[in-house]
Order: sequence, then C-alpha cells, then structure tokens
Amino acid sequence: MEELYLVAAPSLISTRRCGASDRRVSIIGVPLDVTSSFRPGSRFAPRAIREAYNNIEAFSFRKNLDVDDYCLDDMGDVSLVPGSIEENLRRIKLVAESLFREKSVLGLLGGEHLATYPVVKALTAIRGTPCMLVLDAHLDLRDDYLGLRLSHASVMRRIAELLGYDKLVYVGTRAVSGEEVEHARRMKVSFITGMQARLLGLRETVRRVKRILRECGAIYVSVDMDVFDPAYAPGVGNPEAEGMEPWFILDLLSAVVDERLVGFDVVEVSPPFDPGGITSVLAAKVLLEILAALRGAETRSP
Repeated sequence: MEELYLVAAPSLISTRRCGASDRRVSIIGVPLDVTSSFRPGSRFAPRAIREAYNNIEAFSFRKNLDVDDYCLDDMGDVSLVPGSIEENLRRIKLVAESLFREKSVLGLLGGEHLATYPVVKALTAIRGTPCMLVLDAHLDLRDDYLGLRLSHASVMRRIAELLGYDKLVYVGTRAVSGEEVEHARRMKVSFITGMQARLLGLRETVRRVKRILRECGAIYVSVDMDVFDPAYAPGVGNPEAEGMEPWFILDLLSAVVDERLVGFDVVEVSPPFDPGGITSVLAAKVLLEILAALRGAETRSP
C-alpha cells in the first residue's frame, strides 16, 4: 500500500470487520478539484458524502438486506497537492494499483470526474480491461477543454482511448457539444439520453444496458451526480436541467450491478453549492445501493 499518499479521514461506518476470506470493498476519498470550470468545491465532497452515509439507514429494500454488516474498508483520502494535475493523477493511480492488487473492489468518492481516469488506468494495468457504465449528464468526450487534455470535460475521451469506445455505455446523457456528438456517433459509442430513457422506461433501459454489458468479464460503474436533475442534486459542478429522477437511477444500478463489479465511483458533488446537503445525501444513497446490489449478487453466487 502506498501509505505516503493516504491520509486519515472520517470513515464510513461498518459494523463488520473484514475477514481473510471476505471480498473487500475498499473506499478512498479523492478530493481532486483542479480542473473544475464552473462551480468548484468538489474537494469537500468525500467528507460530505461520508457524513451523509453515516447518518442514513443502511437497509436496502431493493435487495432486502442490510449493508451495515458488509465488509467495508474505508482507507481514507488520497493526499493531493495544490495545482498539479499530473502529480495528483500519479498519486491516485498508485493508491488504486495497490488496492486492485489486493483484489479489492474499489469505490471512489470524489472529487471531480477526472479522478476516474487514473483509477481505470490502474485497473487496466492490474486486472485487465473492464467495460464501463457511465451515468452522466455529459459525454466528457472533448479532446481538450480550455486547453487541457486532462480535464473533467475530456476524462471519458482519455478513458475511451485506453479501453476502446466499445467498452462504454452511458445513461442519462443530455448536455453535449456538437463535436462530442459527432465523435461519439463516429466511434459508435453506446449512449441512452435522458429523454430516451424516459420514453423507453426503466425495464427497457435496463434490458439494453445489460445486453451491451453481457459479454463483459469485469464492470466499472461511474456515477457523476449531475446525471440527476438539479431539483434532486443541486450541489454539483455542472448542473443541467431535464435530469434523471433518483428512483430511476437507483433502480437501474440495483438491476445492473452484479458480481462482475470491480470498481465504481460517485463524483462531482460540490458541497458549497449544496443547500441542506441534499446532494451528498443522494450520493450516499447511490453508494448504499451499489453496495447492496454487489452484496446481493455475491449472496446469489454459488
């Protein structure tokens, strides 16, 4: 473990300690906030999400189980430095590599969406190429943004170059540039817009996502909190109208997440713009339902 780059932080509460035979879920906070272009503040998100998680009930009616006694290791926050994109990405990657070597399922609490890139790089280096389910208002497929090729607005372009565009499937897309749409269509990226998801309904959306992910040996789930409508998640870096309702996204995650999950993130919460902390509470609920879905899948597995 790269202890140098992990610092103590308020931990997620779990009543069960991990045993030697348990499949671990290791949580790291990543307070990355260096390329935020509209509403900065995501550096405060890991603490806010943890606080919310520790104050909501841990029973999932979707999976009929209690996440409180799940094997959960909160490793603290990655220690980052002001201003340096490359150095911070290097540190995140080193920590992620260490956890993937330990066969952990890695959960990232962010932080801006760029934090996903070094984690996926680490995953690919240690365990091979995953497929990605991306729940996001944006495609984040710009080649660069404001002169930066490493940016929250270009993170999925860099990841697609690493994994292959056929490994990505988006749900909730609704805020893109013409350049991104043209590129996504040319590269045959699978995306279901928010409008399409509402017209298709939950069952058909789940069916399509499962069909795309059917042949994948490993799955990584990335949840940008701006996938939700600002009515439910106002405290994000780049809010966009006409977003998804919480029940739809939570039901989708519950239906799609299974034992192939190797990593996930919940990113782009910006606490300074979050009245009443409601976005952090919703982010905590996303985390809870992902954990419940994973535990439910492991319980079903022989």
